[in-house]
Amino acid sequence: MKTITATEFKRNVVHLLRQVRDTGESIQITNKGKPVGRLCPAESVPKKRVFGASRGLATIAGDIVGPIVDPADFDGMTL
Repeated sequence: MKTITATEFKRNVVHLLRQVRDTGESIQITNKGKPVGRLCPAESVPKKRVFGASRGLATIAGDIVGPIVDPADFDGMTL
């Protein structure tokens, strides 16, 4: 693992981020000779499926095409 000072880190942060991303190697950051931090590559997170993500969460009960209320209940109602 590479070790750098906090001053070096501050001066070269963008370059160091790219280096860690490309090499996968961590960098230890020190201040006055004592370790104060570590720059590590991020773990890759698998992407979630969008299509079909809700599969199995709901169930269809009954007729989903027919009317909700019995048509006989609408006698006398007109628009």
